[in-house]
Amino acid sequence: RILEDPEIHHLISWTADGDMFSVSNPAVFSKEVLPQYFKHNNWQSFVRQLNMYGFHKVNDIIHSNLTSESQKWEFRHEHFRRGAIDALQNIKRK
Repeated sequence: RILEDPEIHHLISWTADGDMFSVSNPAVFSKEVLPQYFKHNNWQSFVRQLNMYGFHKVNDIIHSNLTSESQKWEFRHEHFRRGAIDALQNIKRK
């Protein structure tokens, strides 16, 4: 549901192909969005949870010159695709 909310598409959205999702400005995302969907507002905890369920960060932020406000983090999981509700059952905690 978080990816379907038009109010926050500027912070989290599917990529054009629908095979990944991206988070823009993790600081604002953590403060404004995470508490609406989770019991915390900690970006690193959110990323750890994604990793625990087999999601991988696609883009390499460390070697870019982006500031934290302009960062865009992209994540993918082979079974997490826009509209593929049936595939969600294949996403398991490691």
